[in-house]
Amino acid sequence: MLRYQSRLDPNGYYKCLGLQPAAPQAAVVAAYRAKARVLHPDVPKTGNAEAFVAVKQAYDVLSNRDRRQEYDRSAQQHTIKPEPITVRTASYRLPADLLRQRPLSRVTISVLAGLTVFLCLSVYEATSRLLAPPPVVTARIRPNAATVAPLSPSAHRVVLYGPNPVRLAGTPNFYVAPAGTPAILWAQDADHNTLVQLGQIPPFSSVQAVKLIRQTGMLEVLVNDRGNGFISSDHLTPGDVVAARSAYCSYNAGPTPGDGELLERRGSGSGTLLLENRAIQPAVVKLRDQTGAVAVSVFLGPGGHADLDGLPEGLYRPEFAIGELWSRACNLFAAGMRARRMNGEIRLPGSARIVVAADGANPAAADITDQAFERE
Repeated sequence: MLRYQSRLDPNGYYKCLGLQPAAPQAAVVAAYRAKARVLHPDVPKTGNAEAFVAVKQAYDVLSNRDRRQEYDRSAQQHTIKPEPITVRTASYRLPADLLRQRPLSRVTISVLAGLTVFLCLSVYEATSRLLAPPPVVTARIRPNAATVAPLSPSAHRVVLYGPNPVRLAGTPNFYVAPAGTPAILWAQDADHNTLVQLGQIPPFSSVQAVKLIRQTGMLEVLVNDRGNGFISSDHLTPGDVVAARSAYCSYNAGPTPGDGELLERRGSGSGTLLLENRAIQPAVVKLRDQTGAVAVSVFLGPGGHADLDGLPEGLYRPEFAIGELWSRACNLFAAGMRARRMNGEIRLPGSARIVVAADGANPAAADITDQAFERE
């Protein structure tokens, strides 16, 4: 008997996040954050590393529009549809002479009618089951689950993007590339002539490799003044600190913001602000208060604009950056970034307007470093 098979979620990514394939992009982010707060290994009692890795893998695919479209397209192309069922009713005619000799009794006719009805009902039930959509299984957290406190900004980034990279001793010439298995740092046990595990190195961590051990495929790296360690060459790729940072930001870029999306906002008030991007690249505009903290951060697409209201009162120094591939993890553009700070200040409440020049230049602005713009 043919059984209906659904291939709309072949890898179980939607099921892992408790979503339907038609769920909007915002629901993907919300579902992942809700599960990450409970399943992250650092969360007491409810932490589950294996479940968190599965949820993170599902989020990496579904939060990226291109990868999600490819996943859905591939699923639809391989969907197995049930073949139509053709019911054939066998007919049998008794010989005429036999009918004349022994006519059917009322009991026999009733039995045949009952069997016919039973057969029709069975065919209808089987067809209904074959054509019915598969049941939707939604993962739920039990009602008596422990209440988890909101994460701090640093802990929030760890949940979304993994542990922060580290830098070992020396001048980095390699960094740890993300892989399916963690990068292990080993130490030499001279007494037993073997390697012992020191710990795991997060992806995009920087190291200085000094020697390749061809027999084992391990790279000897500087650890500290007390000795060196070893990391499998399969987990390392050439690059300095800048290359490692750029790779980290690109890898954890997250979903591309929409035109006029508020990336950050602190407080509320009666101020209004009109933003316009005349550049051919995306731009992010920030307002910093007198302490240097970011009060508002807005993403603008090429030629985009935004009209904001309800902004907190105060005196602000505007700054903006243009570039490609905005990284939510790093709070900057991962490629071709140029940041500038405007010379004048704006005061809210009131109505203000900020225009990002077409070529990224503005005579009333001065260049600032990427690190200065990234600072929250």
